[in-house]
Amino acid sequence: MIDLGLRPTHISVEPGLKSDSIVLTIILDALKGGNKVIWMTRELPDQRRIIDILGNLSDTKLANLVVLEFKENLSGKFGEIKSILDSKNKEDLLIIENWCEKFGRAKSKEINLMNELEQYFNKFKIVITSYSYEDVSGMNKENQKFISRGGKIIQGLFRIVWISKIDGLNEKIMIKDGENEFIAESTKTGYKIIS
Repeated sequence: MIDLGLRPTHISVEPGLKSDSIVLTIILDALKGGNKVIWMTRELPDQRRIIDILGNLSDTKLANLVVLEFKENLSGKFGEIKSILDSKNKEDLLIIENWCEKFGRAKSKEINLMNELEQYFNKFKIVITSYSYEDVSGMNKENQKFISRGGKIIQGLFRIVWISKIDGLNEKIMIKDGENEFIAESTKTGYKIIS
């Protein structure tokens, strides 16, 4: 769905969309490919959603998934998993859902942690997600109505992929990955690219 091999990826999600289905779809693709996944999330989504998307995987594939709910303690949980990060290979995936709060600026300690994390990219794939916020200044160079969290530091470390609503199409999203744009549709088993 999204090319994760280019460099560490920051998925910036328009407010009002749920990032969990996007994250679960990325996890599904990685597990189907036989890779190991560490999924760190501020808050676990509804179990039914997890079962809908990941429920058809074999126990062998699911055994490659580690899930950590960090609430407000991302740095503490990150410290706990550092030892297992060293055993990951290039195709394995670390995904941190909602690495910063949905409101206000990203905290400097969170930005510093993402800076530290980016240095692991040569060892495995990294995806972080956060909610974008509206650009009220009108100064956004790329003519987008939303801005990603983390400012220039995160933009310099991570490739930004934008996820936005499509007006009038409730079950579809626009994925903007550099110059490429895709439309994906929400299904019971995750997002599927339709064009």
